[in-house]
Amino acid sequence: MDFNTLIFLGFFAGTAVVYYALPKVLKPLFLLSASYCFYLYKPENARLVTLLISATVITWCSGLAIAASRKLWVRRLFLCIAALTCGGILFFYKYFNFFNSVLWGERATLLDLSAPLGLSYFTFQSLSYTLDIYQKKLRPEKNFLYYALFVSFFPCIFTGPIERAGHLLPQFHRPRRFSYQGVSGGAFRMLWGYVKKMVIADNLDVFISAVYGSANQMDGPMLAAASLLFSLRLYMDFSGACDIAIGSARVLGYDLLENFNAPFAATTFADLWRRWHMSLTGWFRDYIYFPLGGSRCAPTRHYANLLLVFVVSGLWHGAAWGYLLWGLSCGLVQLIGRFTLPARQRIARHNLLYRSSLFQLWWQRSIVYILFSLCFIFFACALYGADTAVVYGGLLTGWADFFREPSLFAGTAAGLGLGGVTGLILLLLTPIILTVEGQGRVSDWIRRQNWALRWTLYYGLAAALLFFGAFGQSAFIYQQY
Repeated sequence: MDFNTLIFLGFFAGTAVVYYALPKVLKPLFLLSASYCFYLYKPENARLVTLLISATVITWCSGLAIAASRKLWVRRLFLCIAALTCGGILFFYKYFNFFNSVLWGERATLLDLSAPLGLSYFTFQSLSYTLDIYQKKLRPEKNFLYYALFVSFFPCIFTGPIERAGHLLPQFHRPRRFSYQGVSGGAFRMLWGYVKKMVIADNLDVFISAVYGSANQMDGPMLAAASLLFSLRLYMDFSGACDIAIGSARVLGYDLLENFNAPFAATTFADLWRRWHMSLTGWFRDYIYFPLGGSRCAPTRHYANLLLVFVVSGLWHGAAWGYLLWGLSCGLVQLIGRFTLPARQRIARHNLLYRSSLFQLWWQRSIVYILFSLCFIFFACALYGADTAVVYGGLLTGWADFFREPSLFAGTAAGLGLGGVTGLILLLLTPIILTVEGQGRVSDWIRRQNWALRWTLYYGLAAALLFFGAFGQSAFIYQQY
């Protein structure tokens, strides 16, 4: 079930009430049952729940076998079994048709495959558990109940963050009692996420989908506006989903990993990626980038490692050329940034405008955001089904008319959904959200404020959600990955 539905809110409220009413010994079993009910709500998942069970059982048994054996070949054997299970499930249901088409073209026989939601998340979580045991960073979980709950925990199985066993499993061994502070903080975090998704992201999507849906009829200013707003829309959608996941887990007494750290406050492209989808980038860093040598190798190999991680990240998002090219473009921009860093630092020392630290900060953040948005055009085209060449080519057209009669652009944009309520939301609500998130964790920030500001914000967000929220308009973008 989707987070942005009344069904989920009813399910979650009932789960929380029953959870706190149960004795401690029954809480993990109840949460596991609730997680599977949540997962089985989608028809496609009900048919393919055996994949989740298989990944859970095989990686749990493999972890026990790896920890119990001192023979290297045995440890490697069970690691391979776990990796082939998780990787095989992921490849078959998500990438088989794509690579089959690449290899055989029109002669390829495509299978009618329906990948279960959350496939990329639970396979990565269960595989990282086995890898951590193999690398002796983690002791195996001997209680299958706790491990099954770790793999299927419903707040994060569809949208992340991608949890680590060393962080979440110990919490299941110590279920917390009801805490007003924890429940209220989690509820506020959920409200914060709902506003980001349903008030900002979904209202922006009306304009963006209209532009990308008829990209061949749009000129440069309209395509540029949609592309720049898509980055904001994606952030509000994805980070909003993570806010709801983190908040709902917090209501139940558990802490999930943070997935974002004010990415649009970054002043370099590399810094932005350290702040964006941190659970996924951390996964690739620990299990792909570092084992390949990371940066502690020859420069050529280091750059190849970096580029490979971005390409794999693109494929993680979807089996399509658009996602692969998006990952490649992000990797190339990061490499170019590394190559040009010394020259840019020399120029910065002699740039008179940089004597104003405020201007320097604004300029660097703006450039990073524009580069980020240009790369994400591949992502947006894959999402909306637009032609990438048409969008990139169209960005260069129509600017003379825009500067001559900007009112025409404003009128057309308003007709496509970028006006009135949406414009008001952009001007008022977005700066507030980005500013508050720049102060650290939202739930921690709100506790530091006086009661008047807290309750003003509570009622203000609730009113924005009630009057401007697009209820049930669309699922979360990252739910499909």
